[in-house]
Formats: sequence, C-alpha cells, structure tokens
Amino acid sequence: MAGESTSSGVAAYYDKAAAKVPEFTVLNYGFSSEPENSRVPAGHAEFYCLRLYEHTVRDVDLAGRDVLEVSCGRGGGAGFLFRTFAPRSYTGIDVSGENIRMARRHSDGPRFEVGDAEKLGFDAGTFDVAVNIEASHLYADRRAFFAEVFRVLRPGGDFCYTDGCWADDDCSDDLRAAGFVIEERLEITDNVIRSLELDNERKEKLFDGLGDPELVREYKDWGGIVGFRAWRRFVERETLYFSHRLRRP
Repeated sequence: MAGESTSSGVAAYYDKAAAKVPEFTVLNYGFSSEPENSRVPAGHAEFYCLRLYEHTVRDVDLAGRDVLEVSCGRGGGAGFLFRTFAPRSYTGIDVSGENIRMARRHSDGPRFEVGDAEKLGFDAGTFDVAVNIEASHLYADRRAFFAEVFRVLRPGGDFCYTDGCWADDDCSDDLRAAGFVIEERLEITDNVIRSLELDNERKEKLFDGLGDPELVREYKDWGGIVGFRAWRRFVERETLYFSHRLRRP
C-alpha cells in the first residue's frame, strides 16, 4: 500500500490516491503480534500501520540522532516516530507532491520535502539512521537506492528497512554489495497477514465509500483487503514480507 517510485507514473498514482482516500495518514499493510507490546496508543485508528513503524525501528536507538525516512508517504509514521522516540531531527522525503503536502499538514516536528529515492539530495554522511517502509519494490533501481542510503549515512549508521517482495527475490546480496552489514533479516509475512485481517473493516469501509466499482476494486487490490490481490499473494506465499536491521560499518 505504501511506497513511492522515482517514476512519474507512480508519483501520479499516489497524488490521485491522496485526493480519493485522504483519510489515511500512514500507507502500509501493518504489523501485528500476540501480544502487541506496543507504544502505539490503544484504539488509534491506524494502530497496525504504526505498529509496522514500531517493529521496523524497535532495536535501533533514535534518541538524539538525525533520521531520514525515504518514501515517507503522508507523514503519519514520521510523526509517530518523532513524538515517541525523540530523534534530534527527522527528515521525510517522498516522490509524491500531494503526499508531502499532507505530511506537512499531519505531522509537526519532522521536515518534509519532495525527493528521489534513487538520487538523495543530501551530502554524504548527513544522517545517523535511515528508515524505509514498504516502498522499495516500486523503485526502478533498488541497487541505486541502497547505494544512496549507504552514502548519506554516517559510519556506524543504521538502516531500518521493511518491504514485501516476490518469494524468489532475496535482496540480501544487493544490500551487502552496497556495503551494509545485515544484523537481522526477519520474515514477518504472518504478522502482516494478521494486521491486514484485523484492520480490514476500517479500510474496506473507506474503499466502499468511493462509489465507482472499478476504483473500489482497484483500491481493494492495492490496499490489501481480505480476499483481494495483495492479501491473496501473501496468504498463498507468492509474496513474502521481511524486516531488516542493517548497519553501515
């Protein structure tokens, strides 16, 4: 559901989605565990989507550090991490101008700007931590993205990275080739499926309100609604979901 590409077509898709379903401030499939053990406020409308952010950074100290989120979407996750984990600075970039407009409205504290994941507009060694959640599968050149993240991180910096992928697509070699040390690679497909099922009613209601049957179907496929394309691919293990904790030496 989340994720922005450097391609103008994908940017346009998310610009359109911002107008069609503005209720979302976080665009991802979420994470759920039993028990949840979460710092996300109980009853938050986007609880499971924020849980994916929480899971992604859970073993990395953000306090007092400079954080970059690549493909920040509409900023709800950035706002949660900024409020909860007290980084010194938080910068979010996204290819969608409408996402950035919404992010600036939704989240005080982080700085948001339009940017290209494969050509980050920052000097080398600018950040201590990079975050990327459910986005890189849409990039034209994943290796270029990994290389750019490595470049803008300071030595000893952390890369917190989660995404879904085809079952036969292991990005580990690309990450190592970029220079990263893989400290953890964890399959969380079942946690994502659990989240989609627990969060299904909320999202399906929003999509059903769109009216246009073709658009409703398209967004249910995109949004991971139970019984539709993205959910089926996870359940059938055609696609898998992984979280990574990576370090720049």
